[in-house]
Amino acid sequence: MATAVERTPGRAGIVVTGVGAVSPAGLGHRALWDAVRGGRVTTGAVTRFDTSCHPSHRAGEIPRSALSRLDSLVPPHRSLAARCLAAAAAEAAHGAGLTRTGGLIRTEGGARTGAGARTGVFAGTVMGTRPVLDHGITSAGLTAEGTEWAEPARLLDLVPEVVPVDGPVVLLASGCSVGGDAVACGADAISEGEVDVAICGGAEELSQEVFAMFTTLRALAPDVARPFDDDRLGMQPAEGAAVVILESAEHCAARGGLPLAVLLAHGAAADAYHLTRPRPTGDALVEAIGTCLRDAGRAPEDIDWVCAHGTGTPASDGVEARAIVSALGGPGRRRPAVSSLKGMLGHTQGAAGVLEAVVAVLALAAGHLPGNATLRRSDPACAGLDLVPPRGREAPVATVLSLAFGLGGGVSALLLGAAGGDDED
Repeated sequence: MATAVERTPGRAGIVVTGVGAVSPAGLGHRALWDAVRGGRVTTGAVTRFDTSCHPSHRAGEIPRSALSRLDSLVPPHRSLAARCLAAAAAEAAHGAGLTRTGGLIRTEGGARTGAGARTGVFAGTVMGTRPVLDHGITSAGLTAEGTEWAEPARLLDLVPEVVPVDGPVVLLASGCSVGGDAVACGADAISEGEVDVAICGGAEELSQEVFAMFTTLRALAPDVARPFDDDRLGMQPAEGAAVVILESAEHCAARGGLPLAVLLAHGAAADAYHLTRPRPTGDALVEAIGTCLRDAGRAPEDIDWVCAHGTGTPASDGVEARAIVSALGGPGRRRPAVSSLKGMLGHTQGAAGVLEAVVAVLALAAGHLPGNATLRRSDPACAGLDLVPPRGREAPVATVLSLAFGLGGGVSALLLGAAGGDDED
């Protein structure tokens, strides 16, 4: 069973008060954590569409048992990604003690958070509703029904139906760093006084286009993704959705809420180097990490775990390893503890950054460093990293750095801390 998330009252900054997930591990954040803590590979044979013309036939699909349960949790919708995002939002809102009553956010006990409470949605995706659009493409062209689904914002249709939203609703599409970007966008909206509560999420549905794109790039792994392994051959696409709910600590305390974690800082950068290849020096990653450390007042040795982007492709893993060593390593410092979740879950693209933020929150609560589940022989280029062994490691976890980057060079970094830490004094 998953370790229950312990809550500690917070007094300052921006805090995480709820988490939700739908992933190849199943429905809910507990299923996600059970798989991650157990080092279970959740990718498998694709059943959604024909992969016979591709070099790989594996991906991370949401289990059928979880899909059948979605019908009882969220309203009907043609987009699976939209349904999963709504389910994750509902789980996160329930966990945060936020419910819909007369259009206002209330705690589970019924106390109103205040008539002026504003809740916004900040969500990221790569493919949006494209898998639904595919059904409208025929030999005669695009049908009228297909045209209706060409609008990616339809991904957000269901969220206001399951949680109260009276503030901005924003959809981001900045590539595979977009999950972290969505969290950063929500945090900035709170800091600027635009919202009191930010529902930050990411969602993706497995699509034939993604398979075709990564086949063209020769980046699909034939068996499993092996981040940071010397024999890694590529990534595996996946699907899912995740949500973290952010509030100012002041707002959380005023309504009697209890935080799960603190968002200490976020950073972003872009290397503008190549459409598909990252800059070999990893300058954008180094810059984003440096921004987090500077804004949070942290030193490199304060980072207990780096939840790496780690897709398992030959080029990007090496760049990321060098960037992490450059930003956090060096003479006299301990090697940064690093692992990637994508060997277990696959690459959920628009959902990845938020799914990994959810795992970071759970790792902070459990005192457990998830392992590199598919690692067999570490790449010598990763010698400067402490690659967490496949089974994971029990250790105190007070600060987690979560990284994401994507095609085109966009990078996001989130720095999360345990609730009740020094930054809440």
